[in-house]
Amino acid sequence: MSKLMNRTSTATVDAKIATSANSSWCGGGGNIPDGVASFQDEIVVAENIAISNVTVTLKNLEHTWVGDLIAQLRHVETGIVVDLFRRPGQPQFSSSGYSNDLNGDYSFNDNFSRSFDSVAASHAVIPSGNYCATQTLSVFEGRSSAGTWQLIINDCSAGDSGSLESWTLNLA
Repeated sequence: MSKLMNRTSTATVDAKIATSANSSWCGGGGNIPDGVASFQDEIVVAENIAISNVTVTLKNLEHTWVGDLIAQLRHVETGIVVDLFRRPGQPQFSSSGYSNDLNGDYSFNDNFSRSFDSVAASHAVIPSGNYCATQTLSVFEGRSSAGTWQLIINDCSAGDSGSLESWTLNLA
């Protein structure tokens, strides 16, 4: 019996173990319906890590009249919804919000210090960059990463259109 054991080969198996390291997932893109509905896309996360940090990046987001839009991140299983931005410039500037345009990549994380609304107020085209979300993403801290994550972009007023190339969800 010992001779059989000595001749037995071993195999190495790579296994993915959930840790607190950064993990990224990519979502899709598409057109943002003009004032009638919302763009929605989902990322399903199988890994079960305790969340300590969330970053959402909207890649190649284009839209005229940023004041029309509400962008949200939702974790379906918990029902938690966080506004990344909500109709910048409304109501303090006007009932329609700022007329400035989006044309770039926009990342949202609680550790970023730039206010999306403030930058939107002072630029005809809101520059790509890192911004703090309108509502804190820290509500996800300590929760499981597993489940369905939705990006929802509502166009609340007709007359201006836009699109999103893709989005990424980074969880640590």
